[in-house]
Amino acid sequence: MELSITRNKHNFFTILRALLFLLLISSAITFLFVGKDFFVSFKRYIDGILYGFSIGLTFWLGNWAIGWLSGTRLNWKKNPRRANTISLLSFLVYGIIASITIPFLFHGVFHNRWNGLFNTVIVNGFINLSLDIIFVSIYYTKYLVKYYEKSLVNEEVFKRESLLAKYEALKNQVNPHFLFNSLNTLSGVVENDPAKAVGFIKKLSDIYRYVLEQRDKEVVMLNDEMKFVSDYLHLAKIRYGNGLTIKNTIGSTTFLVAPLGLQMLVENAIKHNIIGDDMPLTIELSVENGFIIIKNNLQRKHPGFDTSSLGLENLKNRYQYITEKPVEIIESLNSFIVKLPVIENNKQ
Repeated sequence: MELSITRNKHNFFTILRALLFLLLISSAITFLFVGKDFFVSFKRYIDGILYGFSIGLTFWLGNWAIGWLSGTRLNWKKNPRRANTISLLSFLVYGIIASITIPFLFHGVFHNRWNGLFNTVIVNGFINLSLDIIFVSIYYTKYLVKYYEKSLVNEEVFKRESLLAKYEALKNQVNPHFLFNSLNTLSGVVENDPAKAVGFIKKLSDIYRYVLEQRDKEVVMLNDEMKFVSDYLHLAKIRYGNGLTIKNTIGSTTFLVAPLGLQMLVENAIKHNIIGDDMPLTIELSVENGFIIIKNNLQRKHPGFDTSSLGLENLKNRYQYITEKPVEIIESLNSFIVKLPVIENNKQ
């Protein structure tokens, strides 16, 4: 009950302030066009105030109604051009009708001033319409700016939510992909050297624990990721021996990376290239000019292999979510290079 009374009081004072403001504006506008004659007599003063007030109130209520209807009834999102055209035409048509009708009723009907009424209506109507267009333009500009700002905010929120949903879907692709390829590697170790299989399984369990720990994170420390990559390469060395050479010059850093990204690139290099003692595969890891670089010599098992495979597209899309810098892929006749943009750790 008290809340209702307070709300009614607030509405009452809001309307009262609006009417007083309208009265003040009406007086100022009437004085602007009438001049000192506005104060010739009290009757003249009241007459001018009533005329100005009737114009202001008519335009205020009418334009408010048009603004409310155009904002609620027209579809600005689906067809903004149509909504804008209808809204502007409504303001203009109403302004013309009101600008002519008010002087006619006020001077002709209520004051019986029929002599020269046509000229009076035309002159006053033109002045009234000009003022209405100015105020409508100010209101419309303010409304469009507010609507535009709101649209930008909504667009950013939608874009963020869309990217987040996409990123979650991309992360969910990584875990089963890694497990599947690790099991394939394990099968090769079991076939070639069963004695090493036990140690391999132990190492694999440590690696997969890392995968499970990092799967819900957007970024991880590069140092942690490199430890994970080193463990993975240790398992790969068990399988390929001298056929696989690793050159790692990445030292201790505070940089961040997308989880499992480096490992996926190393895995791709091993998966898609011939590896043997007579054809060794060399994988180089380094940091240069704001990029983490993963490079390998090119000796493809399948020469027609598409570099825009699922894993690489996944990684590019994940980095697109994390940073504005793109992932760079450079392929030549002898080498394949992927450059991941460095992500600064702002918490340090």
